[in-house]
Amino acid sequence: MKKLVVILTTLILCAAMVLTGCSKNAESTSPSSFAPQQGIHGKSDSFSQSESYNAAPGESKQDSDAQNTDIFAGRKVIRNANLTIEALEFDEFLRSVTEKTLSVGGYIQSNNVESRSYKYYGLRYAEMVVRIPADKLDEFLAAVDGLGNIISRHEDVDDVTDTYVDIEARLSSIRTEYDTLLKLLADAEDLDTIILLQNRLSDVRYQIESYEAKLRSYDSLVAYSTVRMSISEVERETPVEKESFGKELSVKFSDSLASVGYGFREFALWFLGNLPVIIVWAVIIAVIVIVIVVIVKRSSRRRKEKKAAEVSKAE
Repeated sequence: MKKLVVILTTLILCAAMVLTGCSKNAESTSPSSFAPQQGIHGKSDSFSQSESYNAAPGESKQDSDAQNTDIFAGRKVIRNANLTIEALEFDEFLRSVTEKTLSVGGYIQSNNVESRSYKYYGLRYAEMVVRIPADKLDEFLAAVDGLGNIISRHEDVDDVTDTYVDIEARLSSIRTEYDTLLKLLADAEDLDTIILLQNRLSDVRYQIESYEAKLRSYDSLVAYSTVRMSISEVERETPVEKESFGKELSVKFSDSLASVGYGFREFALWFLGNLPVIIVWAVIIAVIVIVIVVIVKRSSRRRKEKKAAEVSKAE
């Protein structure tokens, strides 16, 4: 019993040491040690930026991206982007994006292409998700901007440095407890004590694996940015910049004429494509009409003959 009491006391002390270690590490990961007093763009954890960009005089978008890269250096930052794109040459665009993805060391996570119904003039649509090395993200986005018409662009930046460091601290403390339990188990002789230590070791091992999995997940998200692209095949690109009233009216009128043209085109395709069926039904309907006309004429002639016979008999 005395040994069991000693073991239980040791376990309690280990747990206290772990909690104290986590508390101290949490204090060491405060913003004053690992992050600036105010996060990027005024947020401490994450921020989102849209396509709209206001540069300082003489500063380009590329200069801003370079400055952001400098700010992110040494931190655990997850960068993702969502693009809505129009492509005049749909197949060529998909091929070029695939080649660019592979050339920067990325890979295609998913690529779904579908054909739309006749309401959309038979044009195609694609949802593509690619993973790009974080240090190549700006290069990739610039390349895509030159391949198609980007009508919407949204970027997310999530700074997970504090969370990452906190998990590392917890993992370090729990590993220390694990080593301590192993030493106690090696010296244990009582069966109840051995079972107690083994159960605790199992719980600690599960926590270690869980923390390690979280760190691996963060490492993957930090190393490779996710870019989601919604790609529409078009015959006319949508203007991105605001146009004058006359220009906008001209575009609307042109779009209306194009819609009428599309309508005639779809009707012609439908009519010519179904012409054999239409001919068969036309023949069937013509035969039915002819039969009905013949029957009606015969019936009318018989009534006239019958009426004439009755008149002659009456005379």
